[in-house]
Amino acid sequence: MDRDVTIRAGMFGTIIVLVVLILATPTLLGHPSELSSAPVLLVAMTHAGSTLVVGVTGAVQAYLYDNITLNVSRENPNGTSTSLGWFAQNDTYTAELYVPAPENSTVLWIHVRLVDQQQTYFEFNVTMSLDATSTGHLTMVFNFPDVQDAAPQRVVPPDDFRWAVPRRGMLA
Repeated sequence: MDRDVTIRAGMFGTIIVLVVLILATPTLLGHPSELSSAPVLLVAMTHAGSTLVVGVTGAVQAYLYDNITLNVSRENPNGTSTSLGWFAQNDTYTAELYVPAPENSTVLWIHVRLVDQQQTYFEFNVTMSLDATSTGHLTMVFNFPDVQDAAPQRVVPPDDFRWAVPRRGMLA
């Protein structure tokens, strides 16, 4: 009876080890699997408070995307918009823009689009504005036009905003 339990435990352990090796081998060889391509959008304010750093990269580890497009624009009071920064590049790991921090009543539109090596695309829109707390600290306020019933998210610098960029589909 003890021998049967030992053999079954050994077989179960072998299966677990083989599954781990199957998942880990591409990463060890320097070829990350498509699971590691999930991107994350980052927005942070510099210590001086005059500049925003807007970036996008792989959430788990560096991943070579086929294309990354990142755009930051300011919504003007008359309904038009002004581009503050644009990044579009093929075969890149990350994108980063430095843009002027908005004034209190100004809204920034941030648009990110990534295409991975399997032609899956990830896309997201977020708006950002600044607000002052009751104690006088600047607060970054993020709204999500693509997400129904999403509550605004408030981030007080030096903390940064992080959001997983969702998968939208496959390119034809």
